[in-house]
Amino acid sequence: MNQNVLTLPASGTCKIIYEHSIHAFPHPKPYRATPYVAFRETGGFIGKLYTIRDCFILIPPYNPTSGDLTRFDLKTQERILTYIRDRKKGFGFEKQGQPYMFWVLDQEITLPHRPKVKPHTPGHQYFAYEDFISREPVITKNGTVSKTGVFEYDDFRDNLLIDKYNPILPAMRNMKTKHLRSENSEDAITWNVFKSLQQINPRHWYPELISKGINQTKYSPKQLVPTDQLPHNLTINLWQTIKPPSPLLDNQPEGPTEVDVIIESEKFVWFIEAKFKSDIATKTTHNHSRNQVLRNIDVGSHYAKGKDFYFSLLILEDALSSIGVSTVETYNRQLTSNTHQFQRDFLHRSNHLSNVQGITVFYWNDFVEIFKNCMQELEDDFEQLIAARAFHWMTEKVDQMVIN
Repeated sequence: MNQNVLTLPASGTCKIIYEHSIHAFPHPKPYRATPYVAFRETGGFIGKLYTIRDCFILIPPYNPTSGDLTRFDLKTQERILTYIRDRKKGFGFEKQGQPYMFWVLDQEITLPHRPKVKPHTPGHQYFAYEDFISREPVITKNGTVSKTGVFEYDDFRDNLLIDKYNPILPAMRNMKTKHLRSENSEDAITWNVFKSLQQINPRHWYPELISKGINQTKYSPKQLVPTDQLPHNLTINLWQTIKPPSPLLDNQPEGPTEVDVIIESEKFVWFIEAKFKSDIATKTTHNHSRNQVLRNIDVGSHYAKGKDFYFSLLILEDALSSIGVSTVETYNRQLTSNTHQFQRDFLHRSNHLSNVQGITVFYWNDFVEIFKNCMQELEDDFEQLIAARAFHWMTEKVDQMVIN
């Protein structure tokens, strides 16, 4: 079927689009000309289809003069002005300093059944007009919906925002790439967030990430990470396999640990265990008494050697990872108030834990703020594009959980 409907993510601005029948976006954008446009609300729902009657461009501060609007009737002029006023008061113009394209819209049709577009993707998508008038509650593409209602892409690369053809991807084990196909994939969200950060100047995200992830008053780490100076040789590595320390191998069997994210500088190592819709494993393959948090701290403190070591559990919300949150809080309390008790919990590693400086929980929603701030601060067009795509994708992922 002809894909003649352009759909755009608009969870932050959909209300004022519907109210004023005006839409604005940073110019230029690589949209293909289509007869119809629709806006994806929070959760991917679509309530209306529009046609584009007219368009014009404004430069900052987006205060049109009477001359800019002379070709429009008075009612349309008022719609444009009130849209700009409401957007400035609410979502704002996220790419400050950049021209914006404004679309004057005519409503084509209302969709009372409010179909839901799957998958939740960043940026724009195209669908057939017939999909929206078919009365089907879910519109899908490039994949299937499982019996449990989870969308899975036919090609795992369609679930990735960036670096889709990185040579490490085909070399991954089949189970890993299978997991990357799911809309609930922890691996996909980890890849999209941290691979995006790798393409952005760290000075725009490093201080905020450290503040949200490590330097928290809630968890009071023993030693804060300085954020006033950007570290030299800052690296991000995903899914690195780390061998267990030899004292563990001498006393109990232990396989290698695959660490979701390792952020490292010349002075510290930060292990991040990423969860999305799941909780931590309460036992490891070879030892049912060792949970996933303990294992990461044990292996990480040894890997860091003479550097300060930090561990964080990265989650969507406490309720979905309640065991992990409770475990982190227990270890953090022991670390900051009863170090000897903390070391006793790690049995054969008690003489190697002095470099553990913080154990925290932080949230995927923190990256929505980080990428939004990057969008507003960045001057490089490529980095702005990376931040904008990640921001919209993360916004929809978090909104998806609110709806579902």
